Formats: sequence, C-alpha cells, structure tokens
Amino acid sequence: MKTKKHTVYLFLVALLILLSTSCSARQEPIRIAISAWAGVEPAELAAQLGYYEKHGVDVEMVRFSAYSDSIDALREGKVQAGMHTLDDAIRYYSNGSDVRVVLLTDYSYGGDGLVAQAGFEALSDLNDSKIGVEVGTVGHLSLLTILQKENLSVEDVTIISIPAWEIQQEMLAGSIDAGVTWEPYLSSTAKMVDGKVLITSRDYPETIITSMVFDAQTIAKRPEDVQKVVAAYFDAVDYIKQNPQDAYKRMGAAEGIGADEFALHVEGIQYLDLVANGDLFGKNATGRIYAKAAEITDFLFAHGALNQKPATDSLLEPTFINNLIDEIP
Repeated sequence: MKTKKHTVYLFLVALLILLSTSCSARQEPIRIAISAWAGVEPAELAAQLGYYEKHGVDVEMVRFSAYSDSIDALREGKVQAGMHTLDDAIRYYSNGSDVRVVLLTDYSYGGDGLVAQAGFEALSDLNDSKIGVEVGTVGHLSLLTILQKENLSVEDVTIISIPAWEIQQEMLAGSIDAGVTWEPYLSSTAKMVDGKVLITSRDYPETIITSMVFDAQTIAKRPEDVQKVVAAYFDAVDYIKQNPQDAYKRMGAAEGIGADEFALHVEGIQYLDLVANGDLFGKNATGRIYAKAAEITDFLFAHGALNQKPATDSLLEPTFINNLIDEIP
C-alpha cells in the first residue's frame, strides 16, 4: 500500500512539474499595431477568421486611431509588430529602431493624395499656400513627391504638421489651403469644402508601399511564430480573392464603415499576395523592392527627412516569404 501511495504521489508531482513547465513556457501573444487603411486590414481579417490560431500562434491586434501612435507603439516596444509604410520603416530604422520588414501588404494606387480648398484648380496653384501634412510619416513622402512633380520646393509652400486624420477638420476650419491624407478622408474632405483632389497616388504608383514590420528581437527569439503570422496573413489575402464581399464586410466593420464603402477604398490600392511578394523580394536579395527601398531612402535623405542613410538591405527580411514560396507546388 505504501508503495502504491508513493507511486501516486510521484505521478502527481511529475504532473505538477509538467503543468508548471508548460505554463512557464507559454509565449506571450504577438501584438500587432494597426490603423485604418484598407491595404493592411488582411492582418485584421486573419484574426477574425481564426487563421492565426489555425497556424498555432497567439496574436493580438492593437488598433490605433492615429497612425503615428502605431509607429510609436512599435518603437517603444509596446507591440512586437506594426503595419507601416516602407518609408516610415526606413525612417525609424534610420533612427536606431532594430526592426525588419517581413512582408509587403499593398501599394497605394489612388488611395493617397492631396486635397485643396475651392479655388485651387492645379498643383501650380499651391505656390505660397499652407499645406497640412503629418510630418515624418508617409504623408510627408507623398508631399515631397508631389512638390517635386510640379517643380516646387518646400520653400515655395508653408508646411504645417497635422495628423492625417485631422486634415479634414483643419480644412473645414480654413486654417490650411490644402492637405495630404488618405481615404476615407481624401474624397470626403473634397466634398465637405467644395474643393478638389488635385493629385492621387495613381500618379506616383509603387511609392507608398505598406508592410508588416517586426521587432528584430522577436524574429530572433520566435522565428517559427513569425513564420506562422506571415502564413496566416497570406491565407487572409487568398480569402479576399475568393470571398470579397464577406471580406470587405469584415474589414470594413473594423474601420466602422460598410462593405460598399470599404470596396471603394480597395479601388485605391493594389493588394500584394504571396506570389507578388516573392517577385518583389526575389531570391538572394535580387528583387526590385531592394532598389525601390534604396530609391526611397535617397529621396528622403536628399529632402532632409533622414539624418543618415541606413543600409536598407538589412531592413528587408525575405526569409519568411521565401520559405512559403518554396512550399508552392
């Protein structure tokens, strides 16, 4: 009897140790910062459809109303990943944030642009105007690109730093003549002020590219989980192709809009699926995204948006894309 009790006791101790070890080994959820932009909502869709769970990784989507706050969250270590534009990733990478771009979500094709008050009929009318833009973010790159297309310099206008989602309010108040923002604010602002959208990203495609950016330490410590996140993301992109209306309904709800309105926003972007990512990254760092990142870096540095030019080849991390590409039959 004593031996039997002793055996039961040892079994219970072993079970407790096993449970304790299991609990202590449990990883914290990967927290992904996201803000309203149709191009990055597949990350949210993957969560809604249970794709992260299907791949065996715990993910928490953290939504921000101000895009710049989502950048700060990643830079300050409050999240492990963020849905940010490539130029913004270059910007905070240049300032010392140890991050890596693991996939490209979309490029803007009409979803970004510059809206102006009534009376401004062409870009040439912007000379001596007050332009609102969220300095230090993707809008800043848009404005620099727009001015360059019209042979205007930053000295020809007055730039006022305003969060993109507040451009509409400032336009209504009449405190600025024009503003750089994105949908849904771009079109609605033009209607509200009886103004005009003077230019959109259709005129400068593959300039505003959005990406999923991971903290480098998370990649080093949890590469398998990062791989699962990337796989789940592209499952969601495939779902959009097969079930667009349901996908738009789900992604629109996350932004507080209906499926039809969300579909209009999708018209202003080009989603980048796994094959497109494979083409952009290429094998052995030969894809055109490397040249594009270097081009964006040179442009930002030349216009004073960067204090130094980082080695963007180190920022781009193709491993997780190439692993999935290798699995394609």
